Amino acid sequence: MRLGRRALMLGGSAALCAGPALADCPAALTKVPLDTGSGPCVVPVSLAGHTVRMVLDTGAERTVLTRSAVSRFGFQLDDYVGSTMRGAGGRIDQHRNAIVPNLSIGGVGLAVQKPGAALSLPVVAFELDDIAGLLGGDVLRHTTLDFDFAGGWLSVLPDHTCAQPTAEAVPLTLLRRFLLLAPIELDGHKLTALVDTGASVSLINARGLHRLALSAAQIGQDPEVSPQVLGGNIPAHRHTFGTLNIGGRQIAAPSLLVYPQPEPAFDLVLGLDILARQKIRLSYAESRLELG
Repeated sequence: MRLGRRALMLGGSAALCAGPALADCPAALTKVPLDTGSGPCVVPVSLAGHTVRMVLDTGAERTVLTRSAVSRFGFQLDDYVGSTMRGAGGRIDQHRNAIVPNLSIGGVGLAVQKPGAALSLPVVAFELDDIAGLLGGDVLRHTTLDFDFAGGWLSVLPDHTCAQPTAEAVPLTLLRRFLLLAPIELDGHKLTALVDTGASVSLINARGLHRLALSAAQIGQDPEVSPQVLGGNIPAHRHTFGTLNIGGRQIAAPSLLVYPQPEPAFDLVLGLDILARQKIRLSYAESRLELG
């Protein structure tokens, strides 16, 4: 969820760690279960001492809580700060922020705080099963995230870590410090994709349609779908392409959703239908995606 808009669903070139030997590379800070059964990535989080489930959402700029979680744990509301959120379904929600003493995953603090300082987190109206909220790029950018989708585990590493010698590195670009953009190629067209572990499916927007030279009439012939996203349902079509390339990996006949919503910064959202096909490691500090 980006502050202002979110679908459910600037660095330079990749900096490969060529200096230290592999044995000198920092070990994982923690390892926690990773659940993708409900669609997005869900992990256990300690929220002011309460164990909750939250969506680990690299497509979200901000970490947010649901109203039910704020009510359940009795968090105080911020007297000075509130947030306006707009979901992909067009729903606009305004609410005072919630005051939370601390936030951690597997015993590792996610937010950089001054001693004794609390967090002021936006509050949203959406509800998704027992999910307490979203972990966004504002806290995730202090770590490197290692996803083992097949094994069901997430390893959290320090923000600066070595590249895996057997992995393929894809250079990323940081958008507004908190979002990760990756270069891909779809049917021979070079596109920019938002790496979004909070999206269960990949989604092409109006900018992507223009670059792909696909008309509304062509897309209108594809099957209609109405996926539920954070903020409501969106009208979309499902279109089957020829090939999608990311790094040196090629995916044949990818079936992607098309939703012609304007977006100036990227062409499509790269969701778990593509990302979860392999192990991936995301480094905000190194601006790097590694395909294992």
